[in-house]
Amino acid sequence: MVIFGGSPHRMNEVISVIKQGGGITAYGAFSEEEGMELLNTYPNLQLVLIGGRYTNEQRVRIRNYVATHMTNVKLTEPGHDYPYENTAILNDIKEKLGLL
Repeated sequence: MVIFGGSPHRMNEVISVIKQGGGITAYGAFSEEEGMELLNTYPNLQLVLIGGRYTNEQRVRIRNYVATHMTNVKLTEPGHDYPYENTAILNDIKEKLGLL
């Protein structure tokens, strides 16, 4: 999965939480541009997480790109679609990846 994040500290926390889920590989990006590059780097990508610091305009661009170019990739948006809490993040990721 690719994580569009903004804070190095929070990114490390989220990646640590994801590792607890087992079998999930996460790549983090600290900017929209870096994240878009990562999307095209991993052909087996299954999930994109858009972090809480991203604006609505950025979210729309990322969502549209994924919907147009990566139709099998799912999105998760903590703080937007559900509470920005570690347990909620891990549960949504596991559900979307079919790991529950």
